[in-house]
Amino acid sequence: MILRNFKTGWVEAFEQKIQTLLTLFPESKVLSIKRHLGMLRIEIEAIDKDRQYVINCVTYKIERESARICEICGKYGTRRDSYLPETMCLCWRCYALEVDALDQADTATISN
Repeated sequence: MILRNFKTGWVEAFEQKIQTLLTLFPESKVLSIKRHLGMLRIEIEAIDKDRQYVINCVTYKIERESARICEICGKYGTRRDSYLPETMCLCWRCYALEVDALDQADTATISN
């Protein structure tokens, strides 16, 4: 599993796409996949310029899609940074749950 460090929404939306890309270009090498400003940042290295161009085009498309897919549930989302420690792409429901979880954690810390 390539996206094992991410939540279910992104795994369901993008795992198969990335797997297919790596199947089409088996000689390519995944350098990194991380979250950057509420969207995926994918770096894959190919063996030549032509293959690198195709891989970059596909990963660019996936990265842009990830800016509109909720990381948690996979529904339509937007990148949000207010009240969160890091920018995440979340739908309204998941955003409210994340903020509520942070508020509860803060309350528990203050009461101890």
